[in-house]
Amino acid sequence: MTPTSDGIPVVVDTHDALQQAVADLAAADGPIGVDAERAGSYRYSQRAYLIQVFRPGAPVLLLDPLPLTDLSALSEVLDTAEWVMQAAHNDLDCLAEIGLAPTALFDTELAAQLLGMERIGLASLVESELGRTMRKSHGQADWSRRPLRRSWLDYAALDVEVLPELRESLAEKLTAAEKTTWAAQEFGHQMRRREPADPDQRWRRTNSAGRLRNDTQRGILRALWFHRDELARRRDVAVHRILRDQAMVDIAKAVPRDREQLRAAGDLPDSVLRRSDEWLAVVASGIAEPVGPLRRTDGPPARTLKAWEQRDPQAAVRWVALRQSVTERAEELEVWTQTLLAPDVVADLAWHDPEDPVVRLHELGARPWQIEHTADLF
Repeated sequence: MTPTSDGIPVVVDTHDALQQAVADLAAADGPIGVDAERAGSYRYSQRAYLIQVFRPGAPVLLLDPLPLTDLSALSEVLDTAEWVMQAAHNDLDCLAEIGLAPTALFDTELAAQLLGMERIGLASLVESELGRTMRKSHGQADWSRRPLRRSWLDYAALDVEVLPELRESLAEKLTAAEKTTWAAQEFGHQMRRREPADPDQRWRRTNSAGRLRNDTQRGILRALWFHRDELARRRDVAVHRILRDQAMVDIAKAVPRDREQLRAAGDLPDSVLRRSDEWLAVVASGIAEPVGPLRRTDGPPARTLKAWEQRDPQAAVRWVALRQSVTERAEELEVWTQTLLAPDVVADLAWHDPEDPVVRLHELGARPWQIEHTADLF
């Protein structure tokens, strides 16, 4: 892979060029920085549209995965080394989609959380740890566009080039703080397979859905959500480019029966108004299938003290006390509170008040270091 005259690597988009890049990576040594760029603000698909790989001693690899059907050679090299990523949870799924998954991981964002750092974005960490300034200007670009702009490629190369060096700095601090074991457990947990969210429940998390007060309105919102999702999937555009959440809630709240009522429902895009018959048919299907409120289960309520107090005043007292205790313990250990123990885990233990908190912590997926430092609080 030959850099261009201005130092930006050529984008690899052929199998011959990929073989050379893989050979360069294999000849080098040490951890490998890995990053991916998606186009979530523009596309329905969360696929990777550019992959960046860097290993000290080898050129930066900027890989266009769209025209390449076989990445097994790259996967074999990546399997032999630790990946260094920033906020790995953002990219692991889209990389797994094309057959790339780490066998060992170092997440610089997680490391910073374990060290209790206040600013954990990549640019902030590079500035504080490496003394360099990064330009962060293209993270929300439409990476599905071709050809990719030179300024975007410059950004992408720099994004991955700093990762191995940043890893060394943070690893030294983890060792000094005696947190390397904690980090290893967190990185291992980060690599676990994530189950996709249930689509039949995702629609309930539409922004402002709580404004809907009856079953008919909820039925309309559900119908609109699934219709929008199907259109976005078919066209491969981000769902908000079809219809924003707020507009769907406005329509559901208005229960429109004709074009004029639909037009008056809110600030709707012209694309919806031009196809008003289609959208009114969706509304009608929602009216025909009303949806009741989500049934209360034995699990903890929403994260508002009022909701807790209404359902179980004693559990509410426990919840407030436990959250405070976990916060104080996190401050003592100099880690982020939600890294010490996820809010959902704290809520579960406060709600159920188990006889053996250690057993319940294990069941909820808490890591050994977390259990060691929090079990006594429960």
